[in-house]
Amino acid sequence: MATTTMRQSVWVSVLTTVMALAIYLAVAFFIPLPQQGLPLITLGVLLALIPAIIWLGFFYQRDHVEPEPKRLVARVFLFGALAATLAVPVTELFEQNSVVVLDSLIARFVVTTLSVSLIQEVLKVAMVRYVVLGTDEFDEQPDGIVYGLAAGLGFATVINIGFVLQSGGVLPLQAAIQATNNALVQGALGAFTGYFVGRVKLDGERLEWLVTGMVIATLVNGLYHTVSGEVTSLGLSFQPGYALVVAVVLALGLGAVLFALFRRAHALAAGDFVTITQQAQARSLDMPWDIAPRYDSVLVAALVVALVVGFGVGLLLSEQTVDYRDPTLPVSLSYPASWGVESSASGLFLIDLEAGAAFPPTFQMSANKVAGDATLQSLEQERILRQEQQLDFYRAETRGEGPTVGGQPTRQVVYSYVTLTNAEPVVVRGIDTLLLFENRLYILRYVVEANDFSESREQYQRILGTVRLG
Repeated sequence: MATTTMRQSVWVSVLTTVMALAIYLAVAFFIPLPQQGLPLITLGVLLALIPAIIWLGFFYQRDHVEPEPKRLVARVFLFGALAATLAVPVTELFEQNSVVVLDSLIARFVVTTLSVSLIQEVLKVAMVRYVVLGTDEFDEQPDGIVYGLAAGLGFATVINIGFVLQSGGVLPLQAAIQATNNALVQGALGAFTGYFVGRVKLDGERLEWLVTGMVIATLVNGLYHTVSGEVTSLGLSFQPGYALVVAVVLALGLGAVLFALFRRAHALAAGDFVTITQQAQARSLDMPWDIAPRYDSVLVAALVVALVVGFGVGLLLSEQTVDYRDPTLPVSLSYPASWGVESSASGLFLIDLEAGAAFPPTFQMSANKVAGDATLQSLEQERILRQEQQLDFYRAETRGEGPTVGGQPTRQVVYSYVTLTNAEPVVVRGIDTLLLFENRLYILRYVVEANDFSESREQYQRILGTVRLG
């Protein structure tokens, strides 16, 4: 009877949680888009918090054998959020490195897994280890799942808020789906490793259990990040239908795994699965002195691997360049390996992936046929007039002779204008370098947010120095 009651209670909680998430997404779909600016950002931040509350409430309900103190759950959640706040800048740098390492999807997966994903899973386990594992409250098998979930949801909440802030506000439904997916993945993986943490402490399992749990969670995390990164790199617009399908698949898959773990943890807590070996090896409720250093050694070793891989790839790429030769024009150049590249019929487009500005440094090259009697001065004037018509608040600051590029004389125009990016107006400064070669006007354009213009201009000069014609 008790087992039947428990199963009924579990299914009631599952249905309640699914309905709560469905209502949350439905409400987000019908929320009118606020005006750009603070209201849009505020709404996005609020939407980023709700999935964590829903999922934490579900698993807190399931810990009915001996409910965990709310203060400890809240503390682990807050420490998970703090860990994410410290880790997000580092993991963003690692993600940028993984995007540009080689052209191989497998290489990107390996680098992402051993840097971004590994450091996230290490920090989530560390929050459980150092905040609550050594307390008397960590005394039942489901506790590791609840506390691991809390750490993961704290982590996800900061990631979601960061996404909203960096985007300058996003569509309500997009913010809701992004928040739901991140909460599912980070929370579920935190709960998964939390289960293994509890088995090591309470059942006297070998520490290899913890390593196994972290390896599996890190691989799943790496797969999620790699797939998300590939979709983002395609430059696709937000598709609510596809995003909702992903959210549903994640909810069903991860929910099924956690449901199975939670049932098993309750059975272990009730003594249904306890073996003679486990009884002999069972630990006291206090943190055992003999395994505490080994917990630390696993976490420290994993953290070192993540930092070495993440920063090591960055260092290797910092001095590397990639050669580019236009397939239709007699021009070639070299650009930093850390820059993203897109070649199209309109020319070459490069963007600095490592820059964190709203408008990162961007290099563009285009070529157009011109009349044989055209001069650089006349073409420069035409270019300025065209820019004045196309760009808001365009102002040519300086103009004159530029450096020799590819053995050809050039004209340079330094200018500024205002553009709308990430829902906020941004002042942009740029340089147009114009040269004539074989009846074509080559325009080598460099634009960046005004505050970063002086600092990053040297990179543009280095790219110009690699240009070869003919």
